[in-house]
Amino acid sequence: MSARLRAVRAVRRDNAVLASCFARGRAAYPRIVVSEAIFGAHLARCMKDRRVELPADIPGEDLYLACACAVGARGAATAFERKYGALVRRAISRVLTTPDERQEAEQRVWQRIFVDDEHGPARITQYLGQGPLESWVAVASMRIAVSFVRAETTERRLRAKVIADTASVDPERLSMQGELRAPFEAAVAEALERLKPRERMILKLHVVSGMTLEAISKSLGITRQAVSKTFSQCRVNILGEVEAALKERLKISREDFSSIMRVVASQLDANISRVFTTQS
Repeated sequence: MSARLRAVRAVRRDNAVLASCFARGRAAYPRIVVSEAIFGAHLARCMKDRRVELPADIPGEDLYLACACAVGARGAATAFERKYGALVRRAISRVLTTPDERQEAEQRVWQRIFVDDEHGPARITQYLGQGPLESWVAVASMRIAVSFVRAETTERRLRAKVIADTASVDPERLSMQGELRAPFEAAVAEALERLKPRERMILKLHVVSGMTLEAISKSLGITRQAVSKTFSQCRVNILGEVEAALKERLKISREDFSSIMRVVASQLDANISRVFTTQS
């Protein structure tokens, strides 16, 4: 068989597999609309990353849902959470024990799966169809939960080290009890005033009322991905404004200021809640 004929047959076979995957995906999720061209490009990227030809048994339904989530198709994130929510919670419970930790870790799982961040693209783009999506979700959830535990442990150690090592500056005393509390809360209040109404609402519902991001998305009629992204960006913006305000006020070393900002960041949600409560 000539190389040309083999290439033609490979293209025909790949096109047939693509058409089959797309048809199965649309049948499984008829309300989630992704064009065949977009799905084909997504599938091609997955196969390129895998460096293998399209297998006949590729999980088309799973890849279709993953593609829809990756491109932000309407209803995709909701369908994903509905299907795999219980699985995520079970995976997290194998790593974390307290309800508060589990809830926070679950929110982090959904954010990491659906939203791009400083670490790279959303995790859902890493699903390449090598096995069922549910297995990938379970492993990804446990890994994120483990990283959450490590981050929390590191933060506690950092706080202890800061308080023990900084003789001239006690960050927690300054930021929470002493001279910085008033400018800290003033900076938070000013930052909150600059938020758009929907941003303020999302922040207040989550931080003050304790609503989950999923509940907020259903209440506002927008995707959980959009709620998570808005919440994270609001915190980043507020922390940036607080940092600028405190840097202007304090005349201390860069190391001491970094120590203070670590404590400030850890207490940001509590202060946002206090400012909101004071304003209402």
